[in-house]
Amino acid sequence: MAEPFIEIQGRKKLTGGSVAIAGSSNQVTKCIIASLLTDEDVLIKSAPDVDERKVVEELYSFLGGKVEHPDENTVRLGAKGVTVSHIPEALCRKNRISILTAGPLLHRFGHVSLHATLGGDKIGKRPVDFHVKGLQEMGAEVELDGARYVMTAPEGGLRGAHLVLPFPSVMTTEHLIMTATRAKGRTIIENAAIEPEVIEFVKMLQKMGADIMYNAHRTFVIQGVEALRGCEMRCMVDRNQAVSFAVAALATGGDVLLEKVPHDPVYSFLNYIQRMGAEFTVNSDGVRVRSPQGRPLRGTHIEVDVHPGFMTDWQQPFMVLFTQAQGVSVMHETIFEDRLGYTNFLNQMGANITLFPTCLGELACRFRNKNHVHSAIVQGPTPLMAGTFKLPTDIRASMCLVVAGLAAEGQTRLSNIHELQRKYDNLVPKLESMGADIRVVRA
Repeated sequence: MAEPFIEIQGRKKLTGGSVAIAGSSNQVTKCIIASLLTDEDVLIKSAPDVDERKVVEELYSFLGGKVEHPDENTVRLGAKGVTVSHIPEALCRKNRISILTAGPLLHRFGHVSLHATLGGDKIGKRPVDFHVKGLQEMGAEVELDGARYVMTAPEGGLRGAHLVLPFPSVMTTEHLIMTATRAKGRTIIENAAIEPEVIEFVKMLQKMGADIMYNAHRTFVIQGVEALRGCEMRCMVDRNQAVSFAVAALATGGDVLLEKVPHDPVYSFLNYIQRMGAEFTVNSDGVRVRSPQGRPLRGTHIEVDVHPGFMTDWQQPFMVLFTQAQGVSVMHETIFEDRLGYTNFLNQMGANITLFPTCLGELACRFRNKNHVHSAIVQGPTPLMAGTFKLPTDIRASMCLVVAGLAAEGQTRLSNIHELQRKYDNLVPKLESMGADIRVVRA
C-alpha cells in the first residue's frame, strides 16, 4: 500500500484563526531521561503527542522503566525496575538522545554501553565528543570498542569537575547538568547553553532535590546530592511549533493567535518580524501575529545564534518569509554547518536564493574560513509555484516545505510525512483550523 502524503492547495490566506501550541518536544524527551536518576515516580504533564516522545519512551521501556499514560498528554515514569545498561544499535539509530542515558546509567550501574552511531536530523556534524569529554572529566573511563562506547565509572562513583564547554551545546549542557546532580562534590559548567528548555529542565531537577545554581556568564554550579526524588512537572510550550504556525500565517498574508503562548520564548522571533513590517500583540490569550496591511514584508538580515539569539530551528520556515519580502534578505547560520541544503527545494518553486561559504554577518562564527556553505542571500518577492517533494530528514526543513506549499500557487504534494510527525502533533488539523486547504491523502 502506498504511503500517505500531504496535499496542499496554496495561496489561501490563513486569517482570523487560532491554534493551540503543544508542550515542548525538545523538553519532554530530556525530562523522560532525567527520571532515570530516581526510583520514585515522575509525572510529566503537557507532554506532546509526537513520535519523538514515543521513541524515547520505547528506549525507557527497554531499559526496564515503567511508562504509563493517564491521558495522551501525560506520562508517568518509574525507573525502579531499570535493569539494563546496554543499549542496542537499533535504538541508538532511532534518536541521538540515547547518549543522554550515559550519565544516569553510570550512576545506577557504574557502567554503560551504547552504539556510537546515533540518529537524529541530518543537519551537519553532531558529534558526541563534548558529552564524552565531560563524562571523562567527571572520572568515567570511556573506550570505543568497535562501534560502541563502553563507559565505566570510577570506584566510588562519578565526581564533580570544572567543565568548560567548547560550544554552548544544549544537549551536552543538559546531559552534564543532570549527571552532576548525583556526582560527588561540586561541578562547574562554563559556556553552558541557557535556552528556555534548559532552564525548565533545571527547574525539574530542582524539584527532584538537585542543588543547581545559575550564575552569570553562562555558568551553572551543581552540588551533588546522595539521592533525588520523584516530582510532577509541566512542559513549557513548544516555541518551534509556535514560530512555525506564525510564519505559516505571515507567509500567506494572514494572521493567527498562538493560544496561551507567553512572550519570553518567542521574543527574539517577534523582534525580527516587527523589523519586516509585521505586527503582533501579546496578552493573556497568547501572542497574535499579523501581516502588514496593503504592503509586503520588508527584507532583513538575520544571524542565527545560541539563546538569546535567533534560534537555528526557526530559520528554515522563516526562509519562506524572505522569499515573499520586498528587497534583499540575508540569513547567516552559525550553529550547524550544513543546514541550508533545503533551499534547493525553494529555488525549484521559484525562489531566488544564493548560498555562500563566507560569513555574511557580524557574529563570531566558528565556520569562518572553513568552506562550509552556511550563508544565504534571498532576493524577493518571488512568486512560489507548487511542487511535489519528498520531505527531508531535517524536521524544520520539512516544515519549511509545508509553509512554502501554503504560500505557493497550485497544489503541492509532500511525501515522507512521518518526518513531520516526529515533532508536530496534529499538524494538518491545526493548519486547517487556521484556514489552510490541506489534507492527508491515504492511498
